[in-house]
Amino acid sequence: MSNLARDLTELSRKAGSPLADLTIQAEGNAAVFDRSNNRFLVKASGVVMGNAKEEDWVWLELGPCVEILEDARKNGSSEKLTAALNAILASSKNSDGQVRKASIETLVHVVAFHSMGVDWSLHTHPTPVVALAASKDGASHYSGTVFPDEAVMCGPVPLFLPFANPGLDLGLGVYEGVLEYQGKYGRNPGQIILGNHGLATFGVGASDALGTTEIAVKAAKIRLGALGAGGIEFVPKDAAEAIAFRPDEILRKRLLEREKLSS
Repeated sequence: MSNLARDLTELSRKAGSPLADLTIQAEGNAAVFDRSNNRFLVKASGVVMGNAKEEDWVWLELGPCVEILEDARKNGSSEKLTAALNAILASSKNSDGQVRKASIETLVHVVAFHSMGVDWSLHTHPTPVVALAASKDGASHYSGTVFPDEAVMCGPVPLFLPFANPGLDLGLGVYEGVLEYQGKYGRNPGQIILGNHGLATFGVGASDALGTTEIAVKAAKIRLGALGAGGIEFVPKDAAEAIAFRPDEILRKRLLEREKLSS
């Protein structure tokens, strides 16, 4: 088994711990990009994150997945493209050569690797995040950040996307949402809130992706508390931008990433 499968297993078990309240049963998934070979590992379908083993991660080539996304972006989602995606997912193999169908949410990670240039991607369903994402004012609740470290770790402006069915529709929605966000802000979103669904975060390492998720969950709890206390007062947008990209905060984040990567 590869070191990437080992590290993914460790990340998955942490994210799947009942104490973390990020996933239960077969919810959620994670993936890592093998940039030198243009392929990635992603969780096999039906695997419980907290019980994941190294053989539960399957390899997929990035190129064919990107082709499906690009086709859907240009021509729209279709039964033909859905069938092509399902065929790719069903043909994935783990490091031992065993065929295991890849997660139906694989395209969320494909967007991260192809469009965002990151190597680690984590998708979870934290209860407080889903509570906000399922509310009628979910997009408004995520129109800003609520405390400084959310701006630093998750970016000053979250990306909120409406609900889309898992599979091609979800992948296409994330793809188009990320491209629009990049065009508007000139950078990647640090957290993606999926309406009525969950959370996606990213990182330079496994621990970095998990740490961003932890901050995002704390921020969701703060939002819920603020709503119960009369309403959310966001950090002013100019202040959130300034905090997120202050040299000392950037250095602190890099040092934290290095510490986590070496731990």
